[in-house]
Amino acid sequence: MPSVDPERSIAGFYDGIYSFYGAANSFLTFGLDRWWRARAAAMAAKAAPGAVAVLDACCGTGDFSLALLKALGPGIELTGADLSEAMLSLAKKRLPRAGFVTAEAKRLPFPDASFDLVTISFATRNLNLDRRRMLEALREFRRVLRPGGTFLNLETTRPPNPLLWALMRVYVKTGIGLLNALSPKNRSSYSFLRNTILNFYGPADFSALLAEAGFAAPSYRLLLPGAVAVHTAVKP
Repeated sequence: MPSVDPERSIAGFYDGIYSFYGAANSFLTFGLDRWWRARAAAMAAKAAPGAVAVLDACCGTGDFSLALLKALGPGIELTGADLSEAMLSLAKKRLPRAGFVTAEAKRLPFPDASFDLVTISFATRNLNLDRRRMLEALREFRRVLRPGGTFLNLETTRPPNPLLWALMRVYVKTGIGLLNALSPKNRSSYSFLRNTILNFYGPADFSALLAEAGFAAPSYRLLLPGAVAVHTAVKP
């Protein structure tokens, strides 16, 4: 991956696979990704009752934005942000009443304390270029939250069970290998996806990172089969 402007390089990867990104997710997860989003959205509704202003960061094609609308109701004011114009083009078609902006996660174009709830789904790993950049993004999410507001993160994780972690590594490498064989021109994009999944934090480590970024009361719940975690935290 180019060393100059790595965030835009990542956006370029997703510009290349946006039209079948959802299908690839379903292929890799046997369709569980939709269930995970529904569960996480329900948890968001419970963690942030009464939330009106909602930001779905790194929203991509709007999959989690749709789940949030179903769980929180049509009365919310939903904003989606992503750096990939191609991904956003699909999100805008799917959610014409939501607002979408092109923005980098570490430089959100919103004033301090703008949202009751900030979410991110299966994209935090892409921000994990290094520890410093990861903390910058988390602190930016905290900045745009109102005091007492909730942050929710849905992401793959390193399962605490060593056997499950070993199986997950084998499965991810095999699944990405099949995608590379089916679409050789997108090999770099899928190889990047493989690396971000396998190099992301374990659940306890990510909770500690949320605390380091200034959030309070970080907690998590593992979702079946244990390779995905929902983290929540609040802005003091």
